Amino acid sequence: MQIVKTTLTYFPLWARGPGPAIALSHSKLPWESKLPNDWEKVKPMTDFGKLPVLTITDDMKNKLHISHELGILSFVGRQVPEMAGETFLDWSISTQLMGECEDIYWKLTNYQPTTRVSKKCSREELAALWNSDPDFSIHNRNQGLHCNLALIERFGDKYSRQMDAGKFTSRGNTIGECKLFSTLHALVMIEANILDKYARLGEFYERFGGLEGTKVVTKDTVYNQYFVKG
Repeated sequence: MQIVKTTLTYFPLWARGPGPAIALSHSKLPWESKLPNDWEKVKPMTDFGKLPVLTITDDMKNKLHISHELGILSFVGRQVPEMAGETFLDWSISTQLMGECEDIYWKLTNYQPTTRVSKKCSREELAALWNSDPDFSIHNRNQGLHCNLALIERFGDKYSRQMDAGKFTSRGNTIGECKLFSTLHALVMIEANILDKYARLGEFYERFGGLEGTKVVTKDTVYNQYFVKG
């Protein structure tokens, strides 16, 4: 199958769509972004009733649809193997970064106000999410965001110490790192100094954000802030 076009359909929000968009941009695969039309009618006809959806068109004009953010990221890794990880260590790091970023996204989904829902929890619970010191001994669902960030920082110090500055893998733009930047950017939109305590994450965020493949998405697409300060 020769891929001639991929179309990423998602809402104009910085949530589940930007990670795949960034990965597609870095992959050099032919792609375009598209806003959903008449979503209420289209939703029941999609495979899993949610976005993002990637529509792949081949040279025979056949179309394949891939749903879910992680499904689309996996597609990019399959089509561009070096973005899945050039070495076993790179692949391992990339995969685990995606998992930890999913934990962060779960917390934002359950606690953080959005442009559509102004309150999901008490003020005390939201403050604890952002301000509590890392405590690795308590249950994961009760840990604040600084616990996740500290874990990623420690993970990088352990496994990425031989990589160039601002990179978690030797390549520096694996699908896991695309997901990581998308997640960190959502946090920075809410709290600009959230990464000040984390040297490795801060270096990564600045370097990755300055790459042309990233700026195509951060500056030239329509993904607006979704999670907002409470």
